[in-house]
Amino acid sequence: MQKQKEISELVSARLSPKELEEIEKLVEEGFYMNTADFVRMSVREKLESIKVISVRDVSKEKAKKEVIEYLRNNKRTYPSDIADALQLDFDIILDIIKELAKEGRIK
Repeated sequence: MQKQKEISELVSARLSPKELEEIEKLVEEGFYMNTADFVRMSVREKLESIKVISVRDVSKEKAKKEVIEYLRNNKRTYPSDIADALQLDFDIILDIIKELAKEGRIK
């Protein structure tokens, strides 16, 4: 079975001498194999960091049940992590967290 080659495109970009110098230092220090490796990794990291998160439309009651279940499995977490993991609106998560705290169900 032959491995299928990944198709890629060549893209050029202008970098300042200072930027290129800093990249070359990272390559020399072994953080990256070469400048192209740095650019590829930087692009992947940037694309990953700005992924659009879709938010599900569920009732507050259903969201609350999901948050409670999530907290059972993840004892220490941030509201933003809950919102991301459950694909729920951040403001709804904050309201639910406040309710659960008021009810004494979480600290």
